[in-house]
Amino acid sequence: MEILKAPETHQVEEMGKGFDVSRRRFLQLAGGLTGAGIVLASCQGRTPGSDVYIGEGDVALLNYIYILQQLEAFFYTQAVATPYYGLNQSESDCLTDLRDQEIAHREYIKTLLGTSAIPNIVINFSNTTFADRTSVISSAAALEDLVVTGLLGAAALFKNTDYALAVSKMVTVEARHSAYFRDLVNYNSFGSSSAVSTINGIDIANSPSAVLSLAQAYIQTKFDSSKLPS
Repeated sequence: MEILKAPETHQVEEMGKGFDVSRRRFLQLAGGLTGAGIVLASCQGRTPGSDVYIGEGDVALLNYIYILQQLEAFFYTQAVATPYYGLNQSESDCLTDLRDQEIAHREYIKTLLGTSAIPNIVINFSNTTFADRTSVISSAAALEDLVVTGLLGAAALFKNTDYALAVSKMVTVEARHSAYFRDLVNYNSFGSSSAVSTINGIDIANSPSAVLSLAQAYIQTKFDSSKLPS
């Protein structure tokens, strides 16, 4: 089975079907932040070389989140485009909703970044068999867990509290996604100790550098994240 390539202009998600409402809503939210004067200026100090420089400070944090949202949007676009065998209507509806939500997240962060946004990344989910339910569900659960820990770890590092608030709201949606897939993999595991701290009952957070390193397993693009707060 051919895997869709992220940078291609013919991606299913760019065909204008199924996500216009969610995308408009998030772009309206981004427009509100733009009106408040907090959309970023262009990245400065780009380093030479083949690695994609993601910036520094809040710019780097938003580009880091943009990388994660590109991953998720691509994954669910592929899952909907090439449904696994035995897909029922309930799971089909959910995968479609998640695709639309992740595309909306991606476009929202891209709008906040403006000209500071990195280019489309090259993604490789070759370890996921999209025709197989178990492979898709387990991969989705792992990806959602990674994103939840990554957004939580990043939210506290923003200097601009408006960004911190926006990311904190986004992570509540991602946590719902994680809980859904965790229960499909293993019923009632949404609050297990691998996701939620047994000390304070709060979702586990990881540093952006640690999460980006783990996410690199799905990404062919290499990044210069030397100035990413952690």
